[in-house]
Amino acid sequence: MLNIALFTAVSAALSWPAHAMAPELLDIYNERPDLQLAFEATGRAVPGTAAGFLIDLDDWARQYGWQVYPSLAGYRPKTLPPSHNGREAPATNAAAWVVIDKNSGHVLGAYHADQSWPIASITKLITADIVTRNVSSLDVWHNVYDSDDVGGAKLLVEHGTRFRLRDLLYATLVGSANNTANSVARILGGTKADFVAYMNTRAYQLGLRHTEFTDPSGIEVGNVSTAREVGKMAATIFSENEAVREMAQTYRRLMTGSDGVQRDVMTTNWMLYQPEFDDVWVMAGKTGYLHESGWNVVEVLRPSRFDDRRELVVVVLGSPMRGDSFKNVEALSHWAWENFTW
Repeated sequence: MLNIALFTAVSAALSWPAHAMAPELLDIYNERPDLQLAFEATGRAVPGTAAGFLIDLDDWARQYGWQVYPSLAGYRPKTLPPSHNGREAPATNAAAWVVIDKNSGHVLGAYHADQSWPIASITKLITADIVTRNVSSLDVWHNVYDSDDVGGAKLLVEHGTRFRLRDLLYATLVGSANNTANSVARILGGTKADFVAYMNTRAYQLGLRHTEFTDPSGIEVGNVSTAREVGKMAATIFSENEAVREMAQTYRRLMTGSDGVQRDVMTTNWMLYQPEFDDVWVMAGKTGYLHESGWNVVEVLRPSRFDDRRELVVVVLGSPMRGDSFKNVEALSHWAWENFTW
């Protein structure tokens, strides 16, 4: 069941070709020593420099450059970013965070957003994105094996139990089950290493130069990214992949396998159902936890259901407690809505 087109794309991308910089942006880069210190000649941001949370030089042009240089008018976002007219962001107990205006892509606030961090089960967004894009049907039946179990959260099943692929994906994104993530990764054929290559190729296609994947479930600490790149990854996947978005906004899924047992899978995303978070409307989200990473979460949310104008992408990495991660998202989102004008 190996997808030949995807395999070809993986093979072509493994050489990590240099980024083709737009001529008008290259001219500005060559004239500015400060940009040369912050970005490589390929455009990639240099960690630990003034590039900060910026992903690459294109990102600099989209965030700032178009406002200063008329020649960069092509980088002007279709939707203009909101203007800041109030207080600075509240303090959190997270290791890193970023708040992004989803419509313009403009970063409204950030803290250590360029810091490399184990993203744990947020990894499953890429896994589900690859699988849903490269199978002909989500209603095929697929096995879960004992070998898929790598510890952590899992769907309790006997070896060889079969489920519809759609349900396995719901278990992966809603319940954050590691064994179902490994199961769905086998649907394309090939080895674990093959699928990880697909994951890293997809990250490269998304322009995520500081993101690396080592397994489909997120159980390994080698799955790393930054708050800024998680935000871009989630915003793109939730915008372009309807199946993944629908799963990531579901708080409960009933599923029945070939053993005839009905299983009730509840979301790990408290913001989807706990009453204390009724003051925000979550469009989609994903959580992740490892001992090494603390509690991570990415949410796409609005102040109310139909207020798509003020839609945010909020990423919080490394909160010390599970509840803290959601409270941090809530505080940051309210700060943005109260202190920016759209």
